[in-house]
Amino acid sequence: MFPFDAEVLASSYALYNAAVWPAQVFALALALAAVWLSVSPRRGGLRVIGAVLAAGWLWCGLVFFPRYLAQLDFMAPVYGWVFAAQAALLLWALVWRPAALRAAPGIAGVAALALAAAAIFGLPLVSGVGEAGFAAARIVGLAPGPTVLFTLALLLLVEGRAPRLLSAIPLLWCGVAAVTGWVLGVPESLALAVLALPAFGLLLWPARRPA
Repeated sequence: MFPFDAEVLASSYALYNAAVWPAQVFALALALAAVWLSVSPRRGGLRVIGAVLAAGWLWCGLVFFPRYLAQLDFMAPVYGWVFAAQAALLLWALVWRPAALRAAPGIAGVAALALAAAAIFGLPLVSGVGEAGFAAARIVGLAPGPTVLFTLALLLLVEGRAPRLLSAIPLLWCGVAAVTGWVLGVPESLALAVLALPAFGLLLWPARRPA
């Protein structure tokens, strides 16, 4: 089904991480800044969060998929266009027409922070346990899996209907990740699929609907 196996995929990530270094440092710094703005809201904070999320999706769409994964997967250009489209949606919904941020306390707030931590720290640790080691770690903003989970996490803190509209493409990618994890035995992809379930449940939670 896939023209590569888990070992080849891990090696590809290791080469990719080496090629884009030190982009990982900047990506992690932006992710932490977005989390800080989500728990300490201030004027224009949601626009910054939206720009950070869009930047991660756009990087994956224009750099990771067409320039690196395309060497392994013929579907990579399609994934790239889909990720670029999600970046445009994020810019439109959170930057051009920003909603409001929820207060962090509560079930959604706790889940958002836990999932954000999983995207920033958990998935890189899980993806670094293979033969390629942490050289193949998936980093938020640079790799699709952590970027998708991080987006879902912060969408839990956004008011209105925008989070549900913006979750369609992440949902589709989690389906791709689930198949990849199951067929190839990629732990990071399986972890993404499992962690995404509570995020989607909370995004569809009736208590989130506008009065």
